Amino acid sequence: MTNSQITTAETFGIINYEQGIKRVPAQSKELLNMLQNRKPGVTPKNEASTIELMNAWNKGWDKAKKLSIK
Repeated sequence: MTNSQITTAETFGIINYEQGIKRVPAQSKELLNMLQNRKPGVTPKNEASTIELMNAWNKGWDKAKKLSIK
């Protein structure tokens, strides 16, 4: 589940860039839905951590921006 969550978060970053959302993970409704019901500092068993998901989202956003510049 961890890898699929990271891939999903990265995909949301790409989609959100294309939607014009700034490079601020907290502005992504899709990412926030993934983080819903988590307690601060606690990673649910067999899931990616919050920071891993946020980093993946940023990675996707950056990738989309880089591709749009070329």
